[in-house]
Amino acid sequence: MKVRTHLALMAAAIVLPMVVLSAVALGVLLNAERGAARRSVLETTRLISLAVDQELIAAQSALRVLGSSAYLASGDLAGFYQQAVRGRTKEASWIILYDSEGRQLLNTLYPIGTPLPRSGDTARLSEVMRSGKTAFSNLFVGAAVKGLVVTVDEPVESSGRRYVVSQAFFPAYFDRAFTQLGMPSDWIVGIFDRNHLTIARSHRAAEFVGKPGAPIVREALKTSPEGFSRHPSREGIDVLDAYTRSPISGWAVAIGVPMSSLEGSARHAVLVAALGAVGTLAVATGIAFLIGRRLNASIAQAATSAIALGRGQMPPIHRSGVDEIDRVHAALAEAGLNLASEKEARSLVEAERAELLAREHAARQAAEAQNRAKDEFLAMLGHELRNPLSAISGASSVLEGRNADDEAVAQAREVIRRQTRHLSHVVDDLLDLSRVMTGKIALDRKPIELGQAVRHCLATLRAASPEDHHQVTIGGEPVWVSADATRLDQVITNLLTNAFKYTPADGRVEIETGTDGADAVLTVRDHGVGISPRLLPQIFEVFVQGDASIDRARGGLGIGLALVRQLVVLHGGSVIAASDGPGRGSAFTVRIPLAPAPADERPAQPAASRPVERRRVLLVDDHDDSRNMLSLMLRFSGYEPLEARDGPEGLRMALQEKPDIAVIDIGLPGTDGYEVARRLRAEPATRALPLIALTGYGQNEDRRRALEAGFDLHLVKPVEAAQLLEAIATAGVERRGNEDEGRSSA
Repeated sequence: MKVRTHLALMAAAIVLPMVVLSAVALGVLLNAERGAARRSVLETTRLISLAVDQELIAAQSALRVLGSSAYLASGDLAGFYQQAVRGRTKEASWIILYDSEGRQLLNTLYPIGTPLPRSGDTARLSEVMRSGKTAFSNLFVGAAVKGLVVTVDEPVESSGRRYVVSQAFFPAYFDRAFTQLGMPSDWIVGIFDRNHLTIARSHRAAEFVGKPGAPIVREALKTSPEGFSRHPSREGIDVLDAYTRSPISGWAVAIGVPMSSLEGSARHAVLVAALGAVGTLAVATGIAFLIGRRLNASIAQAATSAIALGRGQMPPIHRSGVDEIDRVHAALAEAGLNLASEKEARSLVEAERAELLAREHAARQAAEAQNRAKDEFLAMLGHELRNPLSAISGASSVLEGRNADDEAVAQAREVIRRQTRHLSHVVDDLLDLSRVMTGKIALDRKPIELGQAVRHCLATLRAASPEDHHQVTIGGEPVWVSADATRLDQVITNLLTNAFKYTPADGRVEIETGTDGADAVLTVRDHGVGISPRLLPQIFEVFVQGDASIDRARGGLGIGLALVRQLVVLHGGSVIAASDGPGRGSAFTVRIPLAPAPADERPAQPAASRPVERRRVLLVDDHDDSRNMLSLMLRFSGYEPLEARDGPEGLRMALQEKPDIAVIDIGLPGTDGYEVARRLRAEPATRALPLIALTGYGQNEDRRRALEAGFDLHLVKPVEAAQLLEAIATAGVERRGNEDEGRSSA
């Protein structure tokens, strides 16, 4: 036997084991690639299903918000329609409101008031109302659009009436669930409802939407909510289907991947390896004697790479100088890179899914927290309203009693005055916070000495609660700010009230004013119950209070400090709270930009002498109790009241009876108070008649409209008797003064 033959045999002995090992490694790789490809397709299927679920959950959340609409509760369908238009989750969807009989009350696809057909799927709506749970429909033909739709149906009960609020989607809406993933063009994606009707399809959608899916996939879904099936597609392609069914909607998602696409890369790797092995064997046989050792080392290195790849490790890169063996190494390295990329992609998918779940959990917790805050606020509001109403009701019973002595009558009147003032404060705080947070408050700034404002507020609180025995000290230097006097009083009063509320009756409250750089500083420090570290970061949030006990001995709605922060920020300042913990008191520090002190302070003008009280006052108010009580109050005060129930009657009495002054409500039926004022100003006989607007509308815009209509004064209900009598006594003087000034300027 020749040496060449021995070398050839030696080369064969060296190369053949390498070829066998490579074949084994590539077989392992082939199976691993197939399994990885199948898992990747299934993960993509889950992602699409999760994306569809997120769309449905978003629609469900929007419908629940609409279900709590104040417009729906009040029966204002026009207002609810506008809110529903804004509440759609996407432009390709619309909102439908059904009554308990399955009739469409409104549909955002059509203008409000358009006649709408009765739903053709009353059984679905009846089941939704019966179950009281959110439902995700199967594909059906919509009665209004005459086309295929799916809906998310939310049962709602509002003001004793039952509804179903639905968000409808065209099937094409769900194409976005897979079009945004950038999948290969030969993958076929389908979304199916619980009856296995096709909702969306990535290929030939117009032909297959609304029709049943492949029978083999339908049978597979009956046995398992998730898995694989292999079958010819409707295009005649051998595909592997990965499918999954959503536990939320019951809809299924299936992805069909051509087997040629799955097998192509693996077969290519095997072919390259086989060619490399054949080439290596031919070269080794030709030059076995020269490179025998090198071939042996290269084969050993290839075996090491294959073992590393089998363990899931990155194969080391070697260069043997033999192209065929180097190709084997390159193939193994590429396979290792592919495996690493697949692992990384899978990790990213898992991370994204975890992030989506975390976001959903956070959103649910936030919604639950908001719902708890709403319930707690309603409970607080009920408490703050029922207690004064109960006291007023008891005082009214005392006044009606025949055996009540003068002292009991006086106490009952004082209770009614005090509790009415408390109710007014509650409503004012709510309205002020709403106006500030919505940017509807305009500041009327003027120079104000901060210490003087503090003393004024303290005197007012002392006058309102003479039984208060807190030890209050005021110190510091005079500082000036440019502020709205009314809003600054609200800030100081709320801080003082808060300090008194949480400090024992004989405790100390320290107030100090000063400067720090370009800021005026006001500090209110008490030695009361203090603030816990848990509550301190949230103390300026709406409805947050230190006392959450059931007895609510300290009362309040928990909006005072929130209003303080909003008003201080509106002035360009800031407020912070500090406390060493429960039982160690607390301190609130307000900073507002300094303002220069006025160059001179004008002496106070003497008050104009009050004119002789008029005897005839016209009251125009459609609320019988309010009008009657005002009439009694005026009669007891020496006036002669004239009563009118609406605008036309008020106009007639003003012309016939010639009253000395008129007090007119704004919200009158038919002809409102603005129009009554304009007509009185247009009549020569009543042009100079003093007019006072007494109304529940108290915003700046309401006051502006009242003055433009011709009113001399604008008062907000409820009004103190002394304030109303003062307004009646001075309104005529102010009007005559304004008219005289206008004539002199002319």
